[in-house]
Amino acid sequence: MINFFRNIRRKLANENKFQKYFRYAFGEVFLVVIGILIALQANNWNEKRKQEAQFKTTLEQLYNSIAFDVQKFESDFNWIGTQIKFIDSILDHKNSLNKHNLPYLIYGTAYNQLVFFNSETPYHAQNLNFNINDKSQNEIAKQIINYVNDIDKNPNVIVDRMTPLAMKYNIAFPKFNTNSRTGGFSNDSLYYDEEDYKNAFNLINSKEFETIARQLEAELVFSNTTIFNRYQNGKSILKLIKTYNPDVKILYYDVGIIGTSIDGFDDVGAKSTPMALSDIENDIWELNIFLKAGKVKFRCRDSWSQNWGSNNFPKGVGLRDGYDIDIPEAGNYKIIFKPVTGEYEFIKQKD
Repeated sequence: MINFFRNIRRKLANENKFQKYFRYAFGEVFLVVIGILIALQANNWNEKRKQEAQFKTTLEQLYNSIAFDVQKFESDFNWIGTQIKFIDSILDHKNSLNKHNLPYLIYGTAYNQLVFFNSETPYHAQNLNFNINDKSQNEIAKQIINYVNDIDKNPNVIVDRMTPLAMKYNIAFPKFNTNSRTGGFSNDSLYYDEEDYKNAFNLINSKEFETIARQLEAELVFSNTTIFNRYQNGKSILKLIKTYNPDVKILYYDVGIIGTSIDGFDDVGAKSTPMALSDIENDIWELNIFLKAGKVKFRCRDSWSQNWGSNNFPKGVGLRDGYDIDIPEAGNYKIIFKPVTGEYEFIKQKD
């Protein structure tokens, strides 16, 4: 095409037809400019497509990490609510409490599971490359940045004044469940004696305990308000991301089950028994297995960083870092678990 115009230009110049020469020269320049503009537009479109693809990839990673955060916030909110009930129970019913429960109630107000929180969201957020000219991407990025700045403040560490006070009254720390990281206290009826129960009643009837308990309750209420706000913010961002990219979903890998109903927990070197992904679209995992009477939990990648449990059987909704699930009766079970919602069910099979 260029040679064609060049030949015409040369012929017109030789014939001194400058007006026609100018027209053809202008036309040639115009076509070149149009070609450059089309090439630039195509390049811009390709760069925008690549940027959006990268944005969606990082966004899916953030969607997953924030979903895990939300589960953790829900678990913490419920646990702190339980601690507040412990304090109210001791302060309002101190003379009618079961003595065998009293040491666990006292130390239950001090046990802080919030230290286990380690969000991956800040790591993924630093890789979020958004288009400043895209209003939707800007809004999502702004919300995520505000969310990350908030959870990085970490104001939830509460000073434990209850343990030193209990130690002062010679009440030993409860026996801890070593089977799993999130197992909590192990209720051993032989662990405490009558002297311990007497000391516990003396403790809760002291003015020092009442002062510390009321201060602790105020701190727990404040902390729970912060956690609930983070829970709500996380859910709002998840909805925002889902609106931007309806195809985004939570991804789980290597889901398994572990516990004394199978081969034990980590304390005996047991590993998770893998479950099979039976429904990719709805993220449903299944397993047919013989279970002994005991306890189990769900987890991913043979690690406690993502684990679910509950105190309901045969079905319920598992919470992140929740209780071990009690299996009351041995038998063959079909286990169904949905990590996205935490829903699970143990279906006992006929022998």
